[in-house]
Amino acid sequence: MIRFSQPGAAPENTELFDLTDRGLLLADGVFDTSRVVGGRIIQKRAHLMRLASDAAALGVGANLSELDALAQEAVPQNANGALRLTVTRGPGGRGLAGAATGAATLLARFSPMDVAFPMPPVRLRISNIRRNPTSPSARHKTLSYTDNIMALREAMAMGYDEALLLSPEGRVACASAANVFALFGNLLVTPPLSEGVLPGVVRGWLIGAAREAGLETAQESLTPERLSEADSIFLTNSLRIFQPVSEFAGQAFETELPAALIGLGKTLLEGGFDD
Repeated sequence: MIRFSQPGAAPENTELFDLTDRGLLLADGVFDTSRVVGGRIIQKRAHLMRLASDAAALGVGANLSELDALAQEAVPQNANGALRLTVTRGPGGRGLAGAATGAATLLARFSPMDVAFPMPPVRLRISNIRRNPTSPSARHKTLSYTDNIMALREAMAMGYDEALLLSPEGRVACASAANVFALFGNLLVTPPLSEGVLPGVVRGWLIGAAREAGLETAQESLTPERLSEADSIFLTNSLRIFQPVSEFAGQAFETELPAALIGLGKTLLEGGFDD
């Protein structure tokens, strides 16, 4: 069963949604968010492949060509914005073990927006919520985002913009919806996936592209103390690209991204199309 949601495509509340859908009732599914520039999806193939892989890891069938067609249908011509694709296990019986009674549900939603680059800097606060590296939700972009939501709400209630989640051992994992990078001279350091880090599409791209801009990269565990020693800190995801951190642990940081990073960001935004 395919569900297609597109703002403006139909009068509000006219679409039907099965109320036994396990994505709705149990967050049993996965999703992906990508940036659209001029009607084209940046790193489309990487996004679709990760979504299909995440769905397969949960035992949910999602055909790559079907996802591609859905994505293309959702994006208006020449538009700028954000595309969210969602795959759920579909309708099912009651309870955690309830068997699916139909095919997977696919949703697409395009949201028009013009996101500045670089985005305004954020103030970062360590959350009391820990990231569990053994959880499937740490490795796959699942619908279960309660920890992330509560961590961000906690940070914002304290006057901050973003939350930093640590591993159970107290090492840096990620922000509420972004990967974390620290710049030490010309060395870019980001925590390894083993700390409960989601393999972000921009994270993976930057690790591969940084050397071309004269930057070295390392995937190393970071304590909050080590992170506070960085020359600069920034967050990455597919909408923010690179977003500088202005404050962490009571310390101010340089918010003007180095020219090498600005160049990489522009390269991604202007030519990061693989369709």
